[in-house]
Amino acid sequence: MEDILHFACSNAHLAPIIIFALFLLSGLNLPISEDLLLITGGALASTCLPHEAIYILCWLYAGSICAAWETYWIGRYFGPKLYDFRLFKYIVTPQRIKKLHHYYEKFGVFTFIVGRFCPGGVRNALFLTAGLGKMPFPIFMLRDAFAACFSVSIIFSIGFYFGENYALIEHYFHLYSHFVLGFLVIGAVIGGIVLWCHKAQRRGL
Repeated sequence: MEDILHFACSNAHLAPIIIFALFLLSGLNLPISEDLLLITGGALASTCLPHEAIYILCWLYAGSICAAWETYWIGRYFGPKLYDFRLFKYIVTPQRIKKLHHYYEKFGVFTFIVGRFCPGGVRNALFLTAGLGKMPFPIFMLRDAFAACFSVSIIFSIGFYFGENYALIEHYFHLYSHFVLGFLVIGAVIGGIVLWCHKAQRRGL
């Protein structure tokens, strides 16, 4: 683990660009978790580049926004044809589109705030729906930029806290794993004794 951390820190200056590129790929609906990218960026910022944390956060925010724009324009350009694409057919369904349209009309920007904290499938469906429904792009930009302020900063902070307390978390993780291993061994021994007694009792009968 220390070797991995050392390698990551020695190449941390490239991390913002790499993570930004991965954000752009996630906007194409590839199976890349934006939440994991944000947590990774936060962890790298606290362990390797604490003096550049704001710089990294800005890169992550920009990547998250650009990925949303990509998804929006895919929905806007292709429209209902997306139902025929294997890459999108499990995310873009008429039922989900109808439900999200209802949320847009009823809750407005709060739909973006909640959707930003949902897993990738729901989040991308949110952006695709905005494009499919031809929501004016300036409105989409403003709503999503506002929502991303919350999600990006909060998830980044979780990663930052994790990296900042990496040694303590690792210590408790190892301690916990030892307890779990001990309980498993004790459980296996007790289970073996009970099974042996049950078989011996059946033989006696």
